[in-house]
Formats: sequence, C-alpha cells, structure tokens
Amino acid sequence: MPTITTGSEAIDGILGGGIRTGLVTNILSDSRDARTGLSYSICVNAAIHHKDSSIIFGDTQGFFRPEKILSFIKKKQETESILHQIRSIRLMSTNVQMVLANYALHLHPVLIIIDNFSYLFLNEKKKALSIQFRLRKHLHDLAIYALENDIAIVITNTISSKKVIKRSEDIFEKRITSFSELLNNIISNFTHVSLELKTVKSNEPRYSAGLLKPATSTKSYFTVRPDGVYDSR
Repeated sequence: MPTITTGSEAIDGILGGGIRTGLVTNILSDSRDARTGLSYSICVNAAIHHKDSSIIFGDTQGFFRPEKILSFIKKKQETESILHQIRSIRLMSTNVQMVLANYALHLHPVLIIIDNFSYLFLNEKKKALSIQFRLRKHLHDLAIYALENDIAIVITNTISSKKVIKRSEDIFEKRITSFSELLNNIISNFTHVSLELKTVKSNEPRYSAGLLKPATSTKSYFTVRPDGVYDSR
C-alpha cells in the first residue's frame, strides 16, 4: 500500500510510513497552525512523489494560502509544477463538500484533503439527527472512493479541551481534562486512522503527535516553521 510522507520522519514512523492511500485519515488538532502546516507539508510531498497526479485541497473556511505552499517547497525549480498539481476548492456548503471526491476523480488525484471537515456541518441549521446521518453517509462515501481508487483521503478536525473544577472547595483552581472531539466521536469512528496533534506549550509552535486509531502509546514531536514541518524533541 503506497504512502505519502508527512515531512516528519517521526510522524511517518508512528503512521507506519506515512499517509496511506486507500484509507481515510483523520487529523485532529487543537491548533489550526499544526493541522494546516502538516496538511500543506503532505500536499507538497504528494506532488513531489506523484508528479502525474493531482492533489485536491477542499477548504471549508477560506484559510488556504498558496503563498504558504510556496514557502514549503524546498527546491524552488519545482515551484511551478507543484502549484499546478495542487488545486484548492473553496467549499461553501455541505452539499458541495459531499460531492467533492466524486467531482475530483476526473482530475486523477492521489490525495484529497478536506480542511476542517466538520465546520460546515456544525454551522448548518439542521437537526442533530440529520447532521449525524449525513456525516455518516459522507464518511462512508469517502471510504469507498479511497479504497476503489487507491486515493489517500485526509480530513482535519478541531478538538477542544474543557476546563472543569478540580475540587469543590477550590472554585478558582481548574485543570484541563482530556481532549474531546466534536460530534461525539462520530468522525473518528468512521475513519480508518486518527492522528491527534496537541499543543505542547501555548507560546511555542511545538506540537505532539499521537495515534488514536489504531491506538498506540508512541508519541512524536514536531514544529511548524515558515518553511515547513520539522521533527523536534
């Protein structure tokens, strides 16, 4: 099964070589910089190693920045060809998002990324049951597209931490509980691989990476710099 390097040897190691084609990989993070930085790095590496294929970047919030892609390209002579391969598509509704993979097939992609996968669903004025049903269908379709066409599909999602009272007598003392995914883990349950990125220190661009599915205790550390992703201790 072919893999696409993330740009971090440590993260590739816990993923078993990198992002795998034929699977849906869920990247969860409490930091937009971490998830988009890793996504850009995956895009660039996919373009470098699969020159006859396209890379589709589905943007749900309008945060895609081609200039950041440029800064991640180490060999500047490859800039034009890589930018030609990476196609950003602004997703304005869940209806458009749900047909993205099917539309992209004629572009012969090796990689499809949907950045902030749950954003549009969470902001739709629909009943919770309807949202959950549509999410399940969407994820099922993505899994079929990935398997039948040998495409790597990556989705990113936001996770948040909750502050809770530590002891009833210490009403001003709080601690951070474990991270909880939005939408009651529906997304993680319907994807093949789940990679969690956490901020190590709030004032530093340093993050930990851990595999939630399949579960492993191994963690790696990385930083996101203006010119790419780098391993860290």
